[in-house]
Amino acid sequence: MKKFLYIFIVLVLSVLLYFTFGHYGEGSIAGTLVKLTKKGVLLNTYEGKLNTQMFIEDGAAASGVGLNLWDFSVVKDDSLLAKMETAMLNGQRIKLEYKQRYFTLPWIGDTRYIVYDAEVLEKR
Repeated sequence: MKKFLYIFIVLVLSVLLYFTFGHYGEGSIAGTLVKLTKKGVLLNTYEGKLNTQMFIEDGAAASGVGLNLWDFSVVKDDSLLAKMETAMLNGQRIKLEYKQRYFTLPWIGDTRYIVYDAEVLEKR
């Protein structure tokens, strides 16, 4: 009976750990960074907003399309944060690579979308 109980506990803990630390989706999204902030007192996280509004070729906003802001959290990586801040200050479009988690974790960020890489896009 004890052996069954141990196996059951290990299985439950494994499932809990997977759903807590695992991710179920990943992808990329492009737009213009609107906001990048450091938040928290004890658990500092980096949060941002990306404007995914569509653009036409001359760089002007497409008519009839409003702001479409996407909230995300950023892993603490100084080079990634510097790249994102430079793109934001210069008004450049940026492509963000992210992983989507099952839950938000307070020590990782306020959102389920965790950005781990960024690429500044060249103007056409």
